[in-house]
Amino acid sequence: MGVAMSDFPEIRYANSDGLSIAYQVWGEGSRNLVLVPGIFSHLEAFLEMSEYADWMRALSSFCRVITFDKRGNGMSDRIVGAPTVDERVMDIQAVMDAAGVSSAVLAGFSEGSALALVFAAREPVRITKLIICGGFPAGELVLGTLTEEDRVKIRRRLLENWGKPGGRHAIARFGPGPEDPAGQEIFAHVCRLAATPTTIAALYDLQMRFDVRKVLPFIRQPTLVLRRAEEPITRAMSKSIADAVPNGIYRELPGSAHVPFFGDQEDYIDAIRDFVLGEDAGETPVPGRRVLASVLFTDLVNSTGQQARLGDNVFRELISRHDALARRLVERHKGRFIHSTGDGLLATFDTPSNAIACAVALRDRLAGGELRMRAGVHTGEIELRGDDISGLSVNIASRIADLAGEGEIVTSDLTRQLMIGSRVIFEARGVVSLKGVPGEWPLYTALSTQAPPSRS
Repeated sequence: MGVAMSDFPEIRYANSDGLSIAYQVWGEGSRNLVLVPGIFSHLEAFLEMSEYADWMRALSSFCRVITFDKRGNGMSDRIVGAPTVDERVMDIQAVMDAAGVSSAVLAGFSEGSALALVFAAREPVRITKLIICGGFPAGELVLGTLTEEDRVKIRRRLLENWGKPGGRHAIARFGPGPEDPAGQEIFAHVCRLAATPTTIAALYDLQMRFDVRKVLPFIRQPTLVLRRAEEPITRAMSKSIADAVPNGIYRELPGSAHVPFFGDQEDYIDAIRDFVLGEDAGETPVPGRRVLASVLFTDLVNSTGQQARLGDNVFRELISRHDALARRLVERHKGRFIHSTGDGLLATFDTPSNAIACAVALRDRLAGGELRMRAGVHTGEIELRGDDISGLSVNIASRIADLAGEGEIVTSDLTRQLMIGSRVIFEARGVVSLKGVPGEWPLYTALSTQAPPSRS
């Protein structure tokens, strides 16, 4: 096995929060198309599959294509366990930055569709259009189509059979069948190079548990959802994305292969070409400044009592020091300090992990002093208004902070969902009503002080 890599684009590396993320740039078109791969990939080994090489050549014939190996597999840095949705979304940004891509059409395949959906909601200016290929917004455990017993069996089979030709595991069904033993050998070899059995089992476990459905209404870009008529991902699952996204279009293609570059590629390529090059798919940013962000509200506990006890001058000096410390920590965790509330702060972050890590750092720095804090973190859509922000999500974060006890960091459900697999432990607080906010809200306490640090 093996191909002449000199015939293909060079492998480059982007820095994503201290990790090396391998990527390739195919073609030189005026339009950019960023591809987010499925649960596993290997930029070089995938080229052993002639179908993949044909697929990439076809796409790059009409646009500049950027694709990459996500952290944890392929030619990118390996990690212990599975990365969170939150962390892998950061890899998309790092690759676009490294490749000099200011705006692009974003395409997510299979498990990568969840990452593409979150990034599109977070970056409405950089991502002009969104394509979902055989995608799903939530895992089978969340949807109830698999049980915990099923999960254990799937994990065991992956650990025992990963990388074996025709192996009996959940991902083998997406590769060549028994009628193509040579193809099965190549597919097994690619699997072995892309990820270890332990890694793929951890990634599949995470895939079964993620849920990004609450992100879908925040996606403003025109979105094309593609699915082959007889593939394993159900029509209801893929169509639910198109139905929930405000500008979603569902299109069904003939065939049964889940992987786009297996089976007849022509219909798939034509659909993507028409969407990327069509008048409504140009490189014009989505108007407005509504973005998905993680909002952090902190509040000093019993600040009025402390002010009465310490006196105005002493308390004012403590608040000044608190605000200076808070600004430094927000900046260190790649956030945006919006303003001081007088006895707390309002800040936004691109990722919930950085928001929680900042809250943990501030709480721990204040420990042992005169001031005590509590915090609320909510991930949702905000409106950027110059140096300020507005929107219901800001009020929700404030209401959540009001429910926290001294030293507690309380979060909404989407914040937790994007961090499944992280070192932060979330404890359910139950479902509550928030003053002035419609609906019922499941809340969680971030218990662990081992929030993933922001690498530099």
